[in-house]
Amino acid sequence: MPENLLTLKNATVVTPDSVIENGVIEIENGRIRQVRKESKPEDSDAVDLSARYVFPGFIDLHVHGGGGGSFNSVESLDHEKARTYHLFHGTTSMLATTSTTEFAFLEQVLSALAVSAETPSKGSRVFGIHTEGPFISTHKNGAHHIPLILDGSTDLMHRLISASKETVRMVTVAPEIDGGLELIDYLISKKIVASLGHSNATYEEATKGIALGAKSTTHTFNAMSPLSHREPGMVGAVLDADDIFCEAILDGIHIHPVVFRVLLARKGMDRVNLVTDATSYAGEQDGRYSRPDGRGLIKQGDRIVIEGSNTLAGSSLNMNLALKNCMKFSKVNLSELSKLTSLNAAKIIGVDQDFGSIEAGKIADLVILDKNLNAQAVMKEGVWVRNELS
Repeated sequence: MPENLLTLKNATVVTPDSVIENGVIEIENGRIRQVRKESKPEDSDAVDLSARYVFPGFIDLHVHGGGGGSFNSVESLDHEKARTYHLFHGTTSMLATTSTTEFAFLEQVLSALAVSAETPSKGSRVFGIHTEGPFISTHKNGAHHIPLILDGSTDLMHRLISASKETVRMVTVAPEIDGGLELIDYLISKKIVASLGHSNATYEEATKGIALGAKSTTHTFNAMSPLSHREPGMVGAVLDADDIFCEAILDGIHIHPVVFRVLLARKGMDRVNLVTDATSYAGEQDGRYSRPDGRGLIKQGDRIVIEGSNTLAGSSLNMNLALKNCMKFSKVNLSELSKLTSLNAAKIIGVDQDFGSIEAGKIADLVILDKNLNAQAVMKEGVWVRNELS
């Protein structure tokens, strides 16, 4: 066997179209060379996965931090903590996500993220940055601090893009705010994904944003005008539109399992992507934490809220847990699950030629799961970055 060739055998390979029992994956120079069924005599040196599931590496387009590290920080150590935590749980790629803060500080954060994203890391690959805020609605602010929220502005957006060294890949926008539609149009011209969210838009206002080219929906149902029988709101607009993608946070807290099943029934398996919306407190102990804006946070189990309220402030999810909850909350099959956790996200940001599924020619980002869907090993570009196989 060539030195640069790694073969995995006796694998339950999950592809977008099928599940290959007793599958074999050949990996060469960081890419998948071949996926086939059944071993050959020359596979004697292959890694035997004992029928474990092999999924494509998870892709999380909405993650603020984890493991004590935050992406709303100028410190590279914070970024590394978050990336390392999520890679351990199978997220091989992500969009590092920021939230509303003082604008000048946000520029500094984006500049720092651009540098750390290009620095060799033991953590998840960063495809770019998702800015959630400040161009959102004060009526649907969620945990975003109202005094720091801004109207839509192409000039300010240009400053953020420049600060990020052109690494902003997605921006959450409320289409109904002053300048919101102009901002969406500007983002589309820059080939940046406009994601509708934190919005109190009417159905008509949301539909205008979709018509301009908004491609995604930020944590669908949360912090957006709801579906009503006389005013469909933003929820009605995104459910009514065939092409727009919908994020879903599956911690059992942000949305009810029934609501998730309704979302899948309407949008189908090709237009929903699971995200964590994880904060730096994901993986941390329960307790009270202080936010940079002076407000307190309470973490109790999987729930994180602004102190003194029931306002959710992100999650403590990782993508492995989101995957398991998806199987618990719905009747998706394994192939569909691989779309919800990887391929659909890759399509949203246009990297699906190289990432998002287990196919010949694609980058060898893989997650090995046991029969209970717990991650046991993670591979990034053909190299084991976590290996607890026995």
